[in-house]
Amino acid sequence: MDAALSLRLTCGLLASAARLTPVPFLDDFLGDRARQLMIAKALQAHGRGFPSKQVAPLYADPHGCVYGCLLSGLKLLLFPIKKVLSWVFALRYLTRDLSDAVLLGRALDGWLAEGRLADDAAPEARRREAELLRAAFDNAVAGTDMKLLQALLRKALRGVSGLPRAAWHAVRRLRGKGEDADPIAGLSEADETTMPRGPAELGAALETPEARAFLTAFDARLQENVRILEARY
Repeated sequence: MDAALSLRLTCGLLASAARLTPVPFLDDFLGDRARQLMIAKALQAHGRGFPSKQVAPLYADPHGCVYGCLLSGLKLLLFPIKKVLSWVFALRYLTRDLSDAVLLGRALDGWLAEGRLADDAAPEARRREAELLRAAFDNAVAGTDMKLLQALLRKALRGVSGLPRAAWHAVRRLRGKGEDADPIAGLSEADETTMPRGPAELGAALETPEARAFLTAFDARLQENVRILEARY
């Protein structure tokens, strides 16, 4: 399994584990932080020198700070219910977060390989490109039956005990870390042993013929959505 896929799966695990954080707003912050780390490392791998915050639409709350502040009181009120649902539907959320990480990371790698989000572009132009990719990605996900991919990931997860706990320990350490951070650095010996096993099992599941066919079909659907949005704007 290549390093890029391993990173996507690791960050997907961390983003999902952030849902279990028992502190209002910190759960959302850590989830965004895990996704941001995935985006930042993809940019670095493709030789981009600008900070990931310039393409924040790829990882952050699409509604923005103002919308979030307006709803802060309601979010606090509903937080206990949100936490109960996070535990009840933990496996469903986990496979969804992993699917999103795999597909978005794959989409971004393709985007960067085409020369998009260039270093010599203006920051505002890069943000518009990021918004376009995010919109195309969301549309492609909405038009895709994700059951096959999520079932493959769910089956792979059964072979790794202790993974949610290890991922939660890892995501809590992301606070204050920079874009060069190792997402699993500083864990206990047990967690350091467990965390790499998760991406390894998940990566093997993505090598099956049915998974490869799914990913190829999604790539085509994403490109079609990009073409539609570019023609519109």
